[in-house]
Amino acid sequence: MALSKDQVEFRARRLGSSDAVRVMAGHWVELWREKTGRAAPPRLDFVPAVQIGIATEPLHARFYTYRTGIGAYPAGHRTHVHPDHDHIVANLDFLTWSVPPADPTIAPDTILEAKFHSGFKTDEDLAEQYYWQMQHQMMVSGLARCVLSVLRPSGYSFLTVDRNEADAALLMETIQAFWWHVEHDLEPADPMPVEAPDFDDMGVLDMSMHNRFVAVGDVLVSNHDGVQAYRAAEAELKALMPEQAKVAYVPAAAEARGIVISRSRDGRLSIRIGELPRKYRARARTWLPDHAPDFLPDLMNARLDER
Repeated sequence: MALSKDQVEFRARRLGSSDAVRVMAGHWVELWREKTGRAAPPRLDFVPAVQIGIATEPLHARFYTYRTGIGAYPAGHRTHVHPDHDHIVANLDFLTWSVPPADPTIAPDTILEAKFHSGFKTDEDLAEQYYWQMQHQMMVSGLARCVLSVLRPSGYSFLTVDRNEADAALLMETIQAFWWHVEHDLEPADPMPVEAPDFDDMGVLDMSMHNRFVAVGDVLVSNHDGVQAYRAAEAELKALMPEQAKVAYVPAAAEARGIVISRSRDGRLSIRIGELPRKYRARARTWLPDHAPDFLPDLMNARLDER
């Protein structure tokens, strides 16, 4: 959510949920310099990913409601303040319910945290990345459930994160340790990061005792360089395809197979190993550079006709 000027100023010497991520990641010196006024916070006005996230934020409530049947509404511009520590604050994106409420006047019990992502991280990866931010929001707001809403160019998904009392206590302890340095104007050192729990419960297996797995892996590794060279050659051949050609080919030689590149009606190029199909042979002519001697095209095409 884009913060107003007043909210930015209010948070300047307080700790928000995105700051909590930096605290737990061990980026204390950089954050301390910002919170004590020694450095300006990073400007996000022209960071494309951030601005796309802001622009697409209203879509999250629509997609979530469509997927679940549970309504969601913007949390507004209220800045939540921790009941016991006024330097710990949070701004929420949306509010929703864990189940469809029988009465719409019932207070929501769930945060809907909106994130736009255009990379290759899974929902579980993103839940780990933003775990401390969500725990911070639940700790400040008093709500016990957060839904990470993820909008991608390729689709929409969401993942639920519950409040963890032990992790919330650890978060509070770490925040307070950092904030002591802000209050006493003493520069901290960067501590080791505090890792988020692993959301991916799939196993990690050493397959060295599986003979077939190892044998196939060896084939893959031994052919890796050849595969990369093949892909690079394939891309370059397609780039060299003459614009005016429907089909381009290299005929088979004594010890080499032929290559045929064809262009479909929609412009896609495909490569096949083999001979030129018979239906194209009567139309085949030899490509020559623009500076070829005048007699050479007739000579080459005469030889082609003799085949």
